[in-house]
Amino acid sequence: MRRPVWLVMATLLILTACEGPKEAAGREQDRLLAANNAVADGGAGLNQRRGEAQDRADRADMKARDARADALESEADRLRTEADIAADRLDAQAKVVRGRN
Repeated sequence: MRRPVWLVMATLLILTACEGPKEAAGREQDRLLAANNAVADGGAGLNQRRGEAQDRADRADMKARDARADALESEADRLRTEADIAADRLDAQAKVVRGRN
């Protein structure tokens, strides 16, 4: 049975999109090592698994940095709001002192 070319290309694209860059590099290293040693490539080798773990760690680190950045932005918003309220109070006090209610 002959599969359409677009189906094969789409499948390859989906499968490679699931990998991180370090996992893909590790898979390539494993493939080259297997070819150099004349050993059949039996799937996910040590380098690929190591790369996959590094990609997971990188994604977790990026999520943590994003969460810290979001928290800092929230804190900045809170401080700006407090400063605006304090400025409004000072403006009101200045009007009272000047006798303009």
